[in-house]
Amino acid sequence: MSKEERDLVRVKENLVKRKNELEEVLTQMTSEQVSDGHVQDPGDQALSATLETLKNSLQNTEVEELRRITTALEKIENGSYGVCADCGEQIAEKRLKMFPNAQRCLVCQEAFEETKG
Repeated sequence: MSKEERDLVRVKENLVKRKNELEEVLTQMTSEQVSDGHVQDPGDQALSATLETLKNSLQNTEVEELRRITTALEKIENGSYGVCADCGEQIAEKRLKMFPNAQRCLVCQEAFEETKG
């Protein structure tokens, strides 16, 4: 097995591990209730609403990361891992080491974020 193949196996193992962690966290988050359902004063209601908003934001972030990991695992399986989704060029190895679920090269990611924001 070549170094490149070993590196890819390691990346896949790390992605699967993180995927499992995210699935566990999301399962816990969906089962937890912010409020106990008892009558609350306005301060408690505001706190509950704030906590619910924070929980939803965290949950959305986790779901997005899970989606990117699933896509990266699919790309490993079909042989297209490490190829930029926008320009088709190889994503830098350094970038993939830092963000193994990266879908774009740095140049395309920056362009994507500029148009998004």
